[in-house]
Amino acid sequence: MNVDMRRCNKAKPGVYTGIVAACVIVSVAMFSGCIGEETATPGVSATPTPTVSLKTDPDSATIAKTPWTKIIFQDGFFSFQLQRTLGCTYYGGADVEECLSTACRIEDWDFESWYEEWTLTADRVCGIADECLADGNNVSAREAYLRASNYCRTAEFFLHGDPADPRILETWGKCRNCFIKAGRLSSPPFEVVEIPYEGTTLPEYFFRVGDSDTPRPTLILQTGYDGTSEELYNGQELKCLREYRLNLK
Repeated sequence: MNVDMRRCNKAKPGVYTGIVAACVIVSVAMFSGCIGEETATPGVSATPTPTVSLKTDPDSATIAKTPWTKIIFQDGFFSFQLQRTLGCTYYGGADVEECLSTACRIEDWDFESWYEEWTLTADRVCGIADECLADGNNVSAREAYLRASNYCRTAEFFLHGDPADPRILETWGKCRNCFIKAGRLSSPPFEVVEIPYEGTTLPEYFFRVGDSDTPRPTLILQTGYDGTSEELYNGQELKCLREYRLNLK
């Protein structure tokens, strides 16, 4: 992972502190879990790691005092949205290096900087997808389109402070287009569906379990105001499609 930490540290004061703290936590956990009284070096006693009680419904004050919720950013909202995008990595909706390098270019508390840098990354990754597709590398193209789609969603998130901002629909359109391109390269390809509703239509994606026409239950997943149907693909689709057909709205 090629992230210039010197640049990151310069742009984000305190980032090394967060990284060191995380490393210490992981190291203590590994050490205490692997060394017991009977295997420890003679003369050295192993002290059990204290059990920390975590609330299942943390309030804002608790979250604010939790140091590991801040990654790169000092601003909790920026850090949370970065974690939200990083969480899609396992399912192919993000890449750790791409996310961290983008975050290191963003100024804390600057919504325009957030939009501009994530848009640059989304456009670059979409360009990679286009090149892969032109060269016949469909798997790589599909993967890059999925990441570009999610980066577009991330870019437009804070634009909603002004619902009239034309970049909201523009960026969402790019998000949707990249996602549809990825769908055409999926196996089997998912279907783009328009559902009639009160004189208009609602966009939807329909996913099948393989090429079989065997009747199966169908799940309908719908997100909220600050999410997109494309984002639901990163995790829910892969888990549900093992047994169910799926509609994303």
